[in-house]
Amino acid sequence: MADDEPTWRLQTSRCGARAQFSLSGELDLDTAPALLAAVVEQLGTGAREIVVDLGELLFIDSSGLGTLVGCWRRAKNAGATLSVAHPNEDVRVTLEITGLDQILPITNEPAIS
Repeated sequence: MADDEPTWRLQTSRCGARAQFSLSGELDLDTAPALLAAVVEQLGTGAREIVVDLGELLFIDSSGLGTLVGCWRRAKNAGATLSVAHPNEDVRVTLEITGLDQILPITNEPAIS
């Protein structure tokens, strides 16, 4: 990785049945599988509310968008909900242009502390 590339980070927090995933850097072909695996793991341990915090996400590509949809489908099939939180303007516009803001609820809920 070059020094000027953003650092990818996925942090998971859990409070009861709510699991929150805070992302930073880029959600792309290289990093998206880690998010899907983490969501599947939390659903398997009883999470019923999934929040994907995009507040520090700098970029999302088609792989990242597809992974968000995949996470949403897995959550729906498990009887859980999935929302995205705090997208920056560029990420929000990408969600709107692709129409994903119509299936992925966008929230500004506070983070799990």
